[in-house]
Amino acid sequence: MEPMSTPTFPEQRPDQSPADALSGALEALGGGTVRSTTVVPLSDLSKPGVSALAGAWPGLPEATRVSAVRRMGELSEDRLDLNFGRALRVALSDPSPVVRQLAVAALWEDDGPDLPDRLLELATSDPSQDVRAEAAQGLARFADRAAADELGPGVRDRVQATLVALVDDPGSPHVVRRRALESVAVFGHDEVVKRLIAGAYDSDEQGLQASALYAMGRNLDARWLDTVLDELHSPEAELRYEAARACGFLENDRAVPGLALLAADPDAEVRYAAIAALGQVGGRSAVRVLRDLAAAAEERDVELLDPALEEALASVDPLQVRV
Repeated sequence: MEPMSTPTFPEQRPDQSPADALSGALEALGGGTVRSTTVVPLSDLSKPGVSALAGAWPGLPEATRVSAVRRMGELSEDRLDLNFGRALRVALSDPSPVVRQLAVAALWEDDGPDLPDRLLELATSDPSQDVRAEAAQGLARFADRAAADELGPGVRDRVQATLVALVDDPGSPHVVRRRALESVAVFGHDEVVKRLIAGAYDSDEQGLQASALYAMGRNLDARWLDTVLDELHSPEAELRYEAARACGFLENDRAVPGLALLAADPDAEVRYAAIAALGQVGGRSAVRVLRDLAAAAEERDVELLDPALEEALASVDPLQVRV
């Protein structure tokens, strides 16, 4: 007897309405089929479509819900024509913390005006520390916009105050405090934020120290430069990595010698962070270092060196750089 073939559900046909495509997708998901073609109809849902998904969603097996949200996140990165924002908002209320965490992560490009408050609620009240940490990290882009006066004062104040409170609360899980610190660091003129960064760096917890280094970069205050440069020589790879990333943000050419050394670091993530940071720092010294590295690079590093060199060159007058 021949094995039964698994039915496929192609993307919406020209003669198929969005409602029919969604109905087919929900039928497929109900049967445990999770493919890209079954998830595509969840993009750009209408209000009736959101209601239909919200009604069917709780009845799907948890494994199916996890796979569907994960697939939505993957497709969001690969295809600019798809927008799963409304479907992912349904998943934010899922009883599974795994689904909620994946949904927050998949909304990484969504700037909807309702989202800051949804993320603030999750960051402060969700029973899962992993979901709270993901939400605190997701607030970083809204903190960036708030610091640039691109959000209304009410939203800006709520985002900043909530993130500060999360970092300042010793009862918050370390992972939540770390992500909140990284997000709130962009409020560069706030002395309370600077105090929190310094306190985290002075703690005995390496994870908090690492987040503090990353926050020093996002804070864009030259007061942190000496600390960051010292940590480029840390015996801990995690701290070297975050120090390199911070140097990229601070864009000070004093970092070039230390980053040049880290570009040969035995830890691949540290090496890649240093190369990227050299591109961000720019200037003639960084260009020379990156060209020397490219001339002797192993194949695994070439894909990173080329864009870093291109970025560094963009910061230099072509007449001042030897071809």
